[in-house]
Amino acid sequence: MSSLSTSRATPVATSSSGLILSIGENETPTSSGRLHGHFDVCPTWLELAIRHLSDAQVGQVARDAAWSSADENAKAGAMEWEFEASMQAIMASAAAVDAFCAAVQARAQPPQLLIDEWREKRTPRYMQIAEILRRALSLAAKDASNLRQNLGEILRFRDLSIDPSGKTDAPILHPVLGVGVEWRFAYFRYENALLIVQATLRLIGKLVASEGPKDDEVQRYVDELRSRIEPLQNLKLLAAQTAATDARPGHEA
Repeated sequence: MSSLSTSRATPVATSSSGLILSIGENETPTSSGRLHGHFDVCPTWLELAIRHLSDAQVGQVARDAAWSSADENAKAGAMEWEFEASMQAIMASAAAVDAFCAAVQARAQPPQLLIDEWREKRTPRYMQIAEILRRALSLAAKDASNLRQNLGEILRFRDLSIDPSGKTDAPILHPVLGVGVEWRFAYFRYENALLIVQATLRLIGKLVASEGPKDDEVQRYVDELRSRIEPLQNLKLLAAQTAATDARPGHEA
């Protein structure tokens, strides 16, 4: 897979106290000015999601190859490979969403009364994120509703990877292999990881393309982030490859 590296930090000149990044010839910090490095982790998490997704795809291919043989160890190993990579891709996607929300919230703080209400009512995290972004980006009602639905699904899978205590230990039917497996192998597989990563990229891509932000700092942030994530948007090849896999005899959608 081609490199997905992007610029990591944007130095910003400032006169306030902080980390000094300007180094003089004697390898000591100069006193003429200070630079702060702004590091946005959202694009980094998106890159990691894509890398793990690519690994999950390789695991999927290994899984299908192993399943055509009688080697039970190969079958188990390939399923574990696909599971671990898929789970990491999904976790990275959820982290990207959290990072994006945190960056926006730092620039457009919601009212303290609203935060207190969330805490008192134990409002689900996806609803909090959706409301923060709705307010900061001035989203229309339909867009806000779609945002809540997508966030709910992304974070539902994230929560399953953290606390799966509510899942049964009984085998469930694997939707592709057609055999009973542990629930984690059915949930955390390449096909689902692809959907989650694509949904995350699409979601953040639409949000940074929004013309709704009223706050100047929020607008500057989404403008900068847009240029950094545009190279990460193209997953058409992966989608096409998945469609070809699902279309093979014996594979159900």
